[in-house]
Amino acid sequence: MDLEPPRSPLLMAAAPDLSHTSRIYVRAPNWVGDFVMATASLARIRKNFPKAHIALAARPFLEPLCKGSDWFDEFLPTPEVKGVSGMFAEAARLRRGRYDLAVVLPNSMSTGLVAFLGGVPVRLGYLQGRSWLMTHGLRAITARHFWQRRRGPRRIPVPMPNYYRDLLDVLGLQGDALHPDLPITEAARSWVDAHLQSLGVGGGEKIVLFVVGANFGASKLWMPERFAEAARRFSASGYRPIVTVGPAEVELGRRIGQDAGAITLVDPVLSLDKLSALVARSALMVTGDTGPRHLAVAFDRPVVCLMGPTDSRYTDYCLERTALIQKQLPCTPCQMKVCPLGHHQCMRDIGVDEVVQRGMDLLAKFG
Repeated sequence: MDLEPPRSPLLMAAAPDLSHTSRIYVRAPNWVGDFVMATASLARIRKNFPKAHIALAARPFLEPLCKGSDWFDEFLPTPEVKGVSGMFAEAARLRRGRYDLAVVLPNSMSTGLVAFLGGVPVRLGYLQGRSWLMTHGLRAITARHFWQRRRGPRRIPVPMPNYYRDLLDVLGLQGDALHPDLPITEAARSWVDAHLQSLGVGGGEKIVLFVVGANFGASKLWMPERFAEAARRFSASGYRPIVTVGPAEVELGRRIGQDAGAITLVDPVLSLDKLSALVARSALMVTGDTGPRHLAVAFDRPVVCLMGPTDSRYTDYCLERTALIQKQLPCTPCQMKVCPLGHHQCMRDIGVDEVVQRGMDLLAKFG
């Protein structure tokens, strides 16, 4: 394997000798969006170690996203660690795996500690607060900034695909791809086609997906009545609106679908592999700053993203087919799950006319 020099100067230790690496443990990010943004790096690890045994540790609900990929040889379902006993049990699993290299993509202390206690000799991860747990890594660039109670040095936001890419640069791995790398299985594609047909959606109809929830918190939610009105307008223009939800958003999705006269996919709530196939089949997605937004990017689908309290710099990548709508208010971005001012103005200022127009512009260009 030919290695390249790392690009970032903010690293700890020179690139290790990986010529005899045969077993690799990769701890994946925990959320759908972060996971999708890490897939280019997962593919990069496999490309640089084609013969190694790679174990991917991730939240169990993310496993369907991996179907059909060649990033790993073994999927390790990794629920949230509960207490000291849970951490030691996870570390014991690593010890049994006898891994040569651990790539820890999340920034948490617990994920770094598991790799440390698991006895993996080469451990790569970001260093803030846990440099003693890693043998190699980067310090994210930070700046001191003040806003309400958030004081002290914070890392300067960069798009997460770049964040993961820069970390792998420490190992001197070849490649620098940023575009998400997601497979779709033929089984998932066939199931979605059949399911849509059973709901009366013809194969030639152009679908506009509405992702109406957000696991992050209430501050990311657009008003249900505005989603419904936008769906009615796309329907009047000849597109088929379909509402998608996660398990915690079923009643919200039903209400919006009934108000809009649109299909709501709640029976069943789609697993992530089937949702991926549906996104790839769609003409446009209208969404908040959600995980499914990144599925649309992965499959080069146009997306109108309604960005409220979150910092867009974490996700400013592959924006060629994305219309990002965010209102610049004195409190934006606050990164709060619930609006501390109580009125969610950053989302309320996004109007239906603007969303529909931006969507139509994307459809005219890419649809």
